[in-house]
Amino acid sequence: MAAYNAADYIATSIESVLTQTYPHFELLIVDDGSTDNTIQIAQSFDDSRVRLIENGENKGLPFTRNVALEEAQGEFIAVLDSDDIAFRNRLEIQLQHFLDRPKLALLGACAYIIDKDGNRTGEKMIPICDSEKLHAELLFHNSFVHSTVMFRTAVFREMGGYPNHPVAQDYGLFSRIALKYEVDNIPQYLGEYRIHDNNITDRKRHLADTQLRAILFYQLDKLISHADDIELDILRKPVIGSKYTPKEYHALYTEIILQNRKRKQYPIKELEQILYNNWYMIVMEKGKSKTFPLLLRNPIFNRRYVTAKQIRKTFKQSLKYLLGIIS
Repeated sequence: MAAYNAADYIATSIESVLTQTYPHFELLIVDDGSTDNTIQIAQSFDDSRVRLIENGENKGLPFTRNVALEEAQGEFIAVLDSDDIAFRNRLEIQLQHFLDRPKLALLGACAYIIDKDGNRTGEKMIPICDSEKLHAELLFHNSFVHSTVMFRTAVFREMGGYPNHPVAQDYGLFSRIALKYEVDNIPQYLGEYRIHDNNITDRKRHLADTQLRAILFYQLDKLISHADDIELDILRKPVIGSKYTPKEYHALYTEIILQNRKRKQYPIKELEQILYNNWYMIVMEKGKSKTFPLLLRNPIFNRRYVTAKQIRKTFKQSLKYLLGIIS
């Protein structure tokens, strides 16, 4: 549990850990130079399983989270941010999954969203709960709820911990783990994620664009030889308002598909399904009179993925523009 000026919420977070149905754990709280009474609140819990480490000064989230590289003593590390809540059976459920699946390296779950007062907003965080699809989706975006994840300590250390990004360290770490090991989410709600004015993602949102580009490049660079020549927005923004042409999308998607078939960096079926779904939206937005023939272009098109509705819509759109030209 990384903590910085978390006095408003950390007691509730700590209590949610100490009441777990699985009792054999250590709660490692790392204070990152808090200037409020976060440390005093953490020290008030009289439980031998709580271990408080103080950075002494503010060193940032990557450093603070990576204290676990040296200090964690268990075979598994579970993450809980200092403003979020773990359900009582979270550790028990996740540990059982790891015991049942020896190849599993990283596991997340679903979460309810709560406001600053702890009330559920009605929104939910439902990540992708399919190991193969999840792995493929990580090329494009993160699909883990950070405060629900558990991973093997040995794998965490092998990866060198969280990358030194000011934001999106979790995405950076998880995407790297997935390149080598099995990762997954389970369709169970194991916690509550708090939204409030001090969320790190809100305060540092302006940094996210740069970091997401770096994470995407890290993955793409292992798949194709000239990743540094590609504008990564073509992956991040596949359709709405995009400046890229169908020709540019087709060239990139084709290279990704063909190289992935050789290297098997991502599950082939799941990755190609994602790219086909993106391609359908692209041609519907940009294809005009060529919408239907564009949809059918190989190697993106695959009979397994297309629906009758998509065929009808693309054909009608092509016909509409052709008739407009003729008239």
